[in-house]
Amino acid sequence: MTPSPTSLGRRQVLRHAAVALAGTGLLLTGGPNARAAQRAALLPAIGQTFKMEMHAFGTTLVVPLPPPLPRLNFTGRISVEALAGGADSVQLQTLDFIMAAQNRLLGEVRLTLPTIEVSPPSTLQEGPGGLVHTWLQSMTMTCDRWGDLAGPFTWETSQPAKASGDLPQFPPPPWTANPNPDQPPTGGAFLTAASPIHFKDGPSGDGLPDLSDVQLQWDGIYEGQPR
Repeated sequence: MTPSPTSLGRRQVLRHAAVALAGTGLLLTGGPNARAAQRAALLPAIGQTFKMEMHAFGTTLVVPLPPPLPRLNFTGRISVEALAGGADSVQLQTLDFIMAAQNRLLGEVRLTLPTIEVSPPSTLQEGPGGLVHTWLQSMTMTCDRWGDLAGPFTWETSQPAKASGDLPQFPPPPWTANPNPDQPPTGGAFLTAASPIHFKDGPSGDGLPDLSDVQLQWDGIYEGQPR
């Protein structure tokens, strides 16, 4: 829904007021107007673009393979643009997205922008403690091979992946890779997954099992500014 000129004007006035008062050292923290101005100042301006690093640690690809199922640690990047939202929010449209992981049976497994549809925008909204980021992302999954069978093999999401979390700022601070590869990174922000990611339209052919419906089980995703 396109916000009204009144709602857009209110948010812009609050953001400019917060910036101006912060510059003069007069920003108060007590009243509701001051808190609203602070929250509005956290939202990015319409048209701004951002690049972030992303990490999905310890995901499990549920496919017809002998146990243990493939465990994948995805790392990659995303670029987004802030679009008009509501009076207390903006939308974030994905411009570029790629994450990749390695597996001995599948080779490189990649998550990229969908090839057959446009991904819906995410939402960045003012919250009681800062911002709330609800990430929505349609994607294509590609693996280089299936055991001894050469690929690539591709799937499309049946519905967008969804994760959400609280942010003190946007974009979040950088995350740092853990020296222990079996442990998640530190820093940045963590968005908790709403449900597994379901994929459809899987490959078929001689030597392949039924891959029409597979899923990626994940706890969520880390995001942060480039290091």
